Amino acid sequence: MTAAQELARLLGELERAGTSVMDLASDGRPREPWTFYPGEYGVFDRATRCQFYYHSHAGVTHETGHFHTVRLFPDHTVHLVAISMAETGWPQGLFTVNLWAIGDAWEPPATIKAYARRFRIGPDRSDRRLVRFVNLIFRAFLPEIERLQDERERTLQAYRDARAGADPFEDRALEILSRVPLDVRAALTRTPGGAE
Repeated sequence: MTAAQELARLLGELERAGTSVMDLASDGRPREPWTFYPGEYGVFDRATRCQFYYHSHAGVTHETGHFHTVRLFPDHTVHLVAISMAETGWPQGLFTVNLWAIGDAWEPPATIKAYARRFRIGPDRSDRRLVRFVNLIFRAFLPEIERLQDERERTLQAYRDARAGADPFEDRALEILSRVPLDVRAALTRTPGGAE
């Protein structure tokens, strides 16, 4: 079974049970904008230095919230990718954010791609289905996650070129640096090498 098949099966099982990964993250509590779930620090694994958390923004209609995935260091964090969620409980997109959005340190695309290839949260760190969902996103959509890092850098360079070298990391109007839609069901037809 491919990672995409595992992911579709997991999401389908949750859907049939009348729940979602967002419900698992909030542990059945009402979800409030700007609140981190499943707790203030999300879910993190000291062994792998990986973390994720779910939250939503007030007044947003294009998604019901998103999961941020992060690599932790003693003195900084590096954002890998965010997973945009539809009201259905299925992921609908992946995106990267500017450093100011979560207080990150900058890393080159090659480094973030290496972190993404090694992203893993141990199954005992939270609800196993929730952890499995996030881990499977990295297995099923690693090519998209890696592509987003290159697109992020192109966005930053285009910003500098258009503004005589201005610092894009300080521009609060520049939040989303790269984005790709996600369709788990369509991914079921891909071969392991990524071809359709």
